[in-house]
Amino acid sequence: MNDLKKLDRRIADKEDAIASERENEDVILANLGQELDEANLPKLPSDTLEEVRRLSGEIRDAENSLRRILADNEKRTELQEEKKSLKVELRSMKNREESALEELGRAAWELWKSSRQFGDEMESALEDLIKTEKRLHEAEDAVYRYEGENKGRTAALFTRGKALLWAGRKKTASVALERLWGKAGLSIFDTMSAEAFTDTPAALPMATLKALQDRGKEIDDRLEAISAEFEALEASLEEMPGKGGAKKRVSYIESLLEQNRNTLDDAYRELGRTWIGMKPAASESAELKARRKELEAAENRIAGLEADISALKAHKEYLIAEADRDAKAEKAAVLEETVKEQQTALKAAKKELASAEKACLALKESLPPISEED
Repeated sequence: MNDLKKLDRRIADKEDAIASERENEDVILANLGQELDEANLPKLPSDTLEEVRRLSGEIRDAENSLRRILADNEKRTELQEEKKSLKVELRSMKNREESALEELGRAAWELWKSSRQFGDEMESALEDLIKTEKRLHEAEDAVYRYEGENKGRTAALFTRGKALLWAGRKKTASVALERLWGKAGLSIFDTMSAEAFTDTPAALPMATLKALQDRGKEIDDRLEAISAEFEALEASLEEMPGKGGAKKRVSYIESLLEQNRNTLDDAYRELGRTWIGMKPAASESAELKARRKELEAAENRIAGLEADISALKAHKEYLIAEADRDAKAEKAAVLEETVKEQQTALKAAKKELASAEKACLALKESLPPISEED
């Protein structure tokens, strides 16, 4: 049994070697067919050559489409990252803009209160602040007045109510004033030139806002351009083979390429076999002669391996036959031993039978007569 297992392993190894040689032979034939196609040799089958060139063209087109889809997909990813980064920058700029507008509003307000002449344009821009501050002062004066009236005596209910009312208005005006800095800054920025605030505290926030405005315009323009590029990429994708998104089309093209490459290899091998079957020409190139020798060497190796397998199988067949013979010989030996034992038992039984017959005969001869039945 161990010998049979060893033979089976050796046969399997030889069969694996043959499979490897067959693959090598296929590679040599495919390379040979490609060289024959490039060499444009005569007497080769035109239909096979046409199939080779058709498949080669389809493969080139598919490879170009695949490269284009992958490049466009990489570009799409870059655009998405850039778009995300620009939107993050816009959010950051929004916070900086709000801070700069408040700073500009406060600076402009201080300049206007310092009695510097900026004209009606600035007063119009600060109109809401001016009105709100006036209401604040009115409320502060009223609160001060009613607090004075209530000091030192019991205040009338009406007076106390007035005081509370004006205290509430004072708080409301104060809160409104705080909320108007950014609005005032925006109004100043939209209506007045930066030159009006040269060498003033308002110059820096004006410059900051101008820089943010310019950068914001650049970002908006770039986001618009990115959208246009996305549209162009989507339009380009629709022209590619397959259906669906980029991932599905890539999968389709890769499958198509594998199929066409396999078919092209078959066509190349067919060209190679055709050429091998032809009588070698005197003008055959050194490369083609080398291919012919490679194929002959592979065929010889395969033939040698097949001969080895045939011999190993013959030995295996003999071992099986030998094992079968031994099993039958053992069975015959067992039966023969059984027969011998039975023959011995038969002789003993016959002796016993002969003795019994003699005894019966002696008894029969000595039997006395008996009367007949009535």
